[in-house]
Amino acid sequence: MLELQRNVIFGQYIDTRSLVHRLDPRIKIVSMWLFVIFSFLVELPGLLLSLPLLLMIHLIAGIDFRYILSGSRIFLIFLAVIAVFQILFYRGAFAEQNVLWEWWIVGVSVEGIFFAIMISLRVIVLYYVVTMLMLATSLVDLTDGLELMFLPLQRIRVPVNELTLVSVIAIKFVPIFIGELERLARAQTARGISFEGGGPIMRARRIGRLLIPIFLSGFRRADLLTMAMDTRCYQGGANRTKLRRMQSSSADWLVLGFVALWLIAAWQIPNLIGWTIP
Repeated sequence: MLELQRNVIFGQYIDTRSLVHRLDPRIKIVSMWLFVIFSFLVELPGLLLSLPLLLMIHLIAGIDFRYILSGSRIFLIFLAVIAVFQILFYRGAFAEQNVLWEWWIVGVSVEGIFFAIMISLRVIVLYYVVTMLMLATSLVDLTDGLELMFLPLQRIRVPVNELTLVSVIAIKFVPIFIGELERLARAQTARGISFEGGGPIMRARRIGRLLIPIFLSGFRRADLLTMAMDTRCYQGGANRTKLRRMQSSSADWLVLGFVALWLIAAWQIPNLIGWTIP
């Protein structure tokens, strides 16, 4: 049986009523961008020092780690393949000095191994913070937070509300499409078509036949969503009012300051103590 919802968690929301869930969405979005900038600035020691902070956030959020791990299986397999290619085809400036094995155009070196670990860890940090933002922030909060953050752009006639709404709905449509794909696959399985047998190409062809029904279902859902918004007289733009107004508390700012200080320390401590990895 084709099961994708357990293997793809992007765009899903799990409400555990934790402190992370109750934070101001703008604080969570800014924290995510701090992690993104941090991951591109630091090397491997700094990335290692940021892992305890990610673990702390995960424990406070209360989301089952096994659920995230099972839902990231496809991503981890793809990342492992990329890491293997990084190791085998790494050609750094000093790779020839620490070569462990070499044959023709491929080889394994100490520098290549550390470089692959650093790149993999950087990608994992980026993937994890974005996934946690989705899992711990509802669609309404994410939309309102992004709209308020980009609100000054409305002065130069940028349709902030419309762009934010379309972007968030597009992200949240991912689990809907996955569920629709599973539903169609179960219907085909009930008619005697197996998605498990055969090689990868044959399985991909069988899944590819479901793309047209998936797109048709997506268009129908988009039409229903448009009709529902028109029926409720939804209108975006600068004149739109909100029933619930966001206000950042002192606890929200303390959390943001704590995250920023931790990342700055993880960035600078390896340089101060001379912690370098070849």
